Amino acid sequence: MYQSVLTLILIIIIFFVTRRLTQELYNILYFIFKNRKIAFTLLAVIFLPGTGLHEVSHFLMATILMLKVVDFTLLPEEKEDRIKLGSVVYQKKDLLRAIIVGIAPIFGGLTFFFGLAYFNLFPSSNMIINLLLIYLIFVVSSTMFSSKQDLKDLIYIIPFLILFAGIFYVFDLGHLFKFTDEFIHSVTNMIYKVNIYLLLSLFINVFLFSVLKLESKLLLKR
Repeated sequence: MYQSVLTLILIIIIFFVTRRLTQELYNILYFIFKNRKIAFTLLAVIFLPGTGLHEVSHFLMATILMLKVVDFTLLPEEKEDRIKLGSVVYQKKDLLRAIIVGIAPIFGGLTFFFGLAYFNLFPSSNMIINLLLIYLIFVVSSTMFSSKQDLKDLIYIIPFLILFAGIFYVFDLGHLFKFTDEFIHSVTNMIYKVNIYLLLSLFINVFLFSVLKLESKLLLKR
């Protein structure tokens, strides 16, 4: 339970930090190239794997829930005071399905991390593979949700999760699933590894943001 709560907290923190990092990275790229299109393109390339997983998760969930997708793009665009890396536009018919589609990228990202943990892919004995996986961990976690609406969708569903957990505990429904101690230990261990991945991503986000912020100040003084 503790590890699951920590996962949620880390995801929310990464959401806010990566928004600042994305904007700061865009500012640096624009300052260097003096061209919005080039800055947008480079930004899109950097986060492309995470953006792809994010938008595909929206698309697949909308399709599964029989909601018509009317637009799908992985190209970045400027929205007011922030950068939006991609988007999926679908016909919303009710709040419940809209919320499920909204949080789909979180489950898509967590599926990626659980895959790494389950198959023990990271860390690897190969340095090149480690560097590639660190990059993927960074971009996937940084794009698990990229808008305030995604965050609101997550917050909306938390009361339902708390209610479900309460019913599960009060009526002692655990015996219906017959989870073994070995299974529970295995799942807990994987969640622990996922949290390690998220902590790694948070460190990378904070480090890069600090470096870019400092570089931005130095460039402005020139």
